[in-house]
Amino acid sequence: MAYAMAWRMPRWMTGDESLVRVGPGTGTGGDSSHTCPSRDAAKARPAVRAVVASKLPQERLEDFTLGPVCDALDLVEFEGTPLEQALGALADRRRPLHPGHLAYAEHAVRLYTGRCDRRGLTPVRPYWVVRRNNGRRWELYAWWRRYQSADGRLREYRRLRHADARASAPGEIAVAAYSAAFGVNASWPRRWQQEFPLHPAASRVTHVRIVEVGLGDGSESVQFEGTVAEAKAYYDAHGDAHVRSVVNGGPPSPGSACIDCKQFTGCGTVHRSPGVLALPSCRLPLRKVSVSDLRYHAVCPAQGFLRSLHLPKTDEYSSAAKLGQAVHAWIEKLHRREGWPPCTAADMPAEGENWTRGRWQVPDEQAEIGRRMLLQHVAACPFQDSGLIEQAECEPLRVVHDTAAQALVIAKPDLLYREGGSWVWRELKTTRKAPRPGSDLLETYPQLALAVVLLARGALGGDPSGSRVEVEILRPEDSTPYVIDPTDPRQVAKAEAVLRRYAGPWREDDQWEARPGRHCQWCPVSRWCTSAATGDEAREKQG
Repeated sequence: MAYAMAWRMPRWMTGDESLVRVGPGTGTGGDSSHTCPSRDAAKARPAVRAVVASKLPQERLEDFTLGPVCDALDLVEFEGTPLEQALGALADRRRPLHPGHLAYAEHAVRLYTGRCDRRGLTPVRPYWVVRRNNGRRWELYAWWRRYQSADGRLREYRRLRHADARASAPGEIAVAAYSAAFGVNASWPRRWQQEFPLHPAASRVTHVRIVEVGLGDGSESVQFEGTVAEAKAYYDAHGDAHVRSVVNGGPPSPGSACIDCKQFTGCGTVHRSPGVLALPSCRLPLRKVSVSDLRYHAVCPAQGFLRSLHLPKTDEYSSAAKLGQAVHAWIEKLHRREGWPPCTAADMPAEGENWTRGRWQVPDEQAEIGRRMLLQHVAACPFQDSGLIEQAECEPLRVVHDTAAQALVIAKPDLLYREGGSWVWRELKTTRKAPRPGSDLLETYPQLALAVVLLARGALGGDPSGSRVEVEILRPEDSTPYVIDPTDPRQVAKAEAVLRRYAGPWREDDQWEARPGRHCQWCPVSRWCTSAATGDEAREKQG
């Protein structure tokens, strides 16, 4: 583990760089576009911190989804606490659980303890930590559930997943397998910036196994199983490069990961703009938010919060929503072509072909409606005049820190392209409904309101004076284009009013109470909501 150290501590940070710690969740080593290499490198140095610590308060409710699950399992597996008593202790946590979070935690613990096949293994309280010292102190570890055989020859890690079992990146599995094969028993540090206290003893480990466990459905998936020699070979093939990538870091890449980044307060790549959400200054916990989050909260605060915990969802997308996503995906693929050629009728699916696939597959008759929508896009394709386009990005991620509302605002336009030095924000919508007379686009699609405000403030760079928002609404029979001018003070004022109406209640909320109604029938997280209305109740509320 003697790697070149590319990351350099920023001037607004301080602390001891000599301790380097990497676990499976420290970073993806570049496997995901939604992580930041610089943030991961800073996270891998637990004794490094910001010179000026954030003084913002903590959220009232627990927001670590698996935290209470692991706490209850610790009581059962390490203390011998009866299951019902361990579950009862969840109500006495320092940070209370949302009722839906509590329902999920109880389900997950019951499922895990009831279905988990121990295979003759016993739970292990100590962590397994590999340490090397070559002028720097390197630690590899994993905080997953730990088990071993009675003779100590087999060690097993079980990674808990919120919903179903899935595959981790090979680099993450390699770190876990190597830690199980060669790690010594260790206690959790009293403070995270300290080393793991090690408790060395003669090792008898000959085999390791890494298992992913889904807490939504009880599914299991073995990710690695082999001898310690095979674990080392797997680490050499996958883990070494993963650790090197995490520790070396790379250019900052603003995104959702900013919310818990130690470098956030001084990071120059995050655009700061007070008042993006049109709210007054407040001293509240820093939150990340998208327009979708605001819409979920407006329908039901409990739904918004339970979605943010990434709880297992049921029937998340209606058939219309699936079709819309399929149309988006087809056009996005075309718009990603090199040179930005305009979309043509020949690029669209053939008549009679069910062109939808995988997650967005719909019945044949729905696919035909989608094909007709796609044909309507041809005349409205923004690349018909591609010679004017200087730069184009499909589904780009943009992040702005509203320093007044203490909100990390996440936006993902369908398409951003630049003409004459100015950005054009383009959104694509699909519908089978005729336009309603007098309807307002900013009211109907609040993401357009955010687009107007961000462009008006120059938050995306470029020349704001020539920027515009384009909306393309596809129907089976026609395509309706709209343009909104973010330099028009009236449009900006209207956009700010829309955002204020959505963001105000969301920003003030720390209870996230359920708002039962007809929407409970298609709420994807209603399974966990103790207040969800039944079908009869929903009809009564509607009536």
